[in-house]
Amino acid sequence: MLSRLLKLPRRRYEPAFGLGTAHLLALLAACGGKEFTANGGASAGSAAGGSAGDTSQAGESSSAEGGSSGAPGGGRGGAAGSAGKAATGCDCSPGEYCQDGTGKCPKCADFSRLQFAAAQKLTALAQSPQSIERFPRYAGTGSALFYVSGAPDAARILYAAAPSSGVGIPISTAARIESGPLLAPGFKEQNLFFDRQQTGHRKLMMAVWADSALSKEALVPEPINAAGFDDYSVAISPNTGHVYWMSTRNGQAELLWQPTSMSAPPPPAVLPLKVKAGKGDCARGGEDATPWVSAEGTLLLFRNPSVNESCEPNDSGATDLFAVPLASDGTPQVAATPLASLNITGGMSSESDASLSPDFCTLYFASDSGTGDFDLYRAQRN
Repeated sequence: MLSRLLKLPRRRYEPAFGLGTAHLLALLAACGGKEFTANGGASAGSAAGGSAGDTSQAGESSSAEGGSSGAPGGGRGGAAGSAGKAATGCDCSPGEYCQDGTGKCPKCADFSRLQFAAAQKLTALAQSPQSIERFPRYAGTGSALFYVSGAPDAARILYAAAPSSGVGIPISTAARIESGPLLAPGFKEQNLFFDRQQTGHRKLMMAVWADSALSKEALVPEPINAAGFDDYSVAISPNTGHVYWMSTRNGQAELLWQPTSMSAPPPPAVLPLKVKAGKGDCARGGEDATPWVSAEGTLLLFRNPSVNESCEPNDSGATDLFAVPLASDGTPQVAATPLASLNITGGMSSESDASLSPDFCTLYFASDSGTGDFDLYRAQRN
């Protein structure tokens, strides 16, 4: 029988969350925002990681790391995000971005339009010119980031308090193969989730991240982890209790989800996720979707192999970034659309591991620019 990992607010949800340990974890303030819709409209709702326009947690767009809200990052010709444009002619407030060519300052919490300026490379976080860096994720304060560095058989999670100042420090002491860090803001304990290679399989872990230190590590219990299979790359919407992660329990790598905010949650199921390709829709594919979901569960970011209109692999298996609005039950409303201003068409460039800052004004991601050597980038809303 599952014990609870989270305790959802009684005023909005049934007080049960069938995921984890004996600790009852209280949820802090809810977030604000608007729901991203494929047709360009917005419906009332909330988004990820902090209050809409709230700069108390200083996301990249309100810090020295990201510049002022709506300010363009420097371009990098021929690399990831080269389709992005610099926004001009705006004087936007924190939590807003300068919409390219209009002089308007939409709220970053409004997901009805997801366009980005040219991406900036986070050069200081590279261990060496040939090192592989992935999974940039907000780390709780200021411009701090978690990220993964190292080859697939030697990858570790690092913490960078000031990403512009130099390489981060490993957050675990022993040499372990780790990936997919996710800080779930608002939890009192077990607030950091990631996956770790052990006993021949990748398994999801949870731990306490506090005072720049990791403690109380534990396996996420069944049914999120399944004995004898790989479970990895977790995304959690704490305000709804929806959990998304990759698993091989059905014989192939699939993106699973479970709505856990009820006393008797249903078993994990394959997320019915499709991506737009030309005028048609294609089923999600690939070994790892690297999902990220907003705290209010309204927006899912993920990667998917580039495909043509016949749903056949395109660009030698390179991956692109996609976004999809989620219904209140946690499932996709429509087929996901590509983040065209960040994806590179041709050149075998893979874009991966997207996530948004708490104020929603900055997107972090990884790209290999067709070389297989992933670097980290950030891009401002535009």
